[in-house]
Amino acid sequence: MGLFDNPLDKGKAFSDLRKYVGDFEIVEVKDSKGRLKQKAIYKGNWTVLRSPVRTAQIKLWGTLLAAVALLVLYFRMLLLTHLFAGRLLVMLPLLAGLFPGLYLLMGALALPFRGKPMRRDQFMHSFIRVPRSAVAVAVFAVVGALMSLVLRAVEGDWMFMREDWLFLILCAAVVMAAFGIIALMHTVDTDEKPNQAFKAEPL
Repeated sequence: MGLFDNPLDKGKAFSDLRKYVGDFEIVEVKDSKGRLKQKAIYKGNWTVLRSPVRTAQIKLWGTLLAAVALLVLYFRMLLLTHLFAGRLLVMLPLLAGLFPGLYLLMGALALPFRGKPMRRDQFMHSFIRVPRSAVAVAVFAVVGALMSLVLRAVEGDWMFMREDWLFLILCAAVVMAAFGIIALMHTVDTDEKPNQAFKAEPL
């Protein structure tokens, strides 16, 4: 098997095929007991880190740390006891931000820290998912902060306590962390390589 040949187990293969059907080919191979078994062989292009790879890996680790920092700040913002904590207009966007937050963490953990080539689906689920998810989390944080200010305007209460200022500061920190993630990911250069090692096997 060549370096870029990557047969997948059946369940994972069919899951990927639903969205990236053009990147895989189903073949029948014999297992150790001589029985025919269906497997998906990747035949699409591979994305690799551009040299210097070591520098790119450091930036990817920095991205992971920035993602973790963003999520810590966001959870602190969500759990903070400020004037409008618990109000539906404030809490709904903050709770909604947990979903892209989960995708952010999953994408950051899937980054190629060891410099291994990535399939197209792996690239989409890491390099593309991370900055988009970071932006989404930041947007929900800003919406939550804006809703708290709207409620202040409606109720005419502009007296800010320590927790109220901290809530807005945490929102700004989340936005800054998101911009940091985008800046780091933007500086990581990649190249797309054709899968020359792929050899079609008869079905």
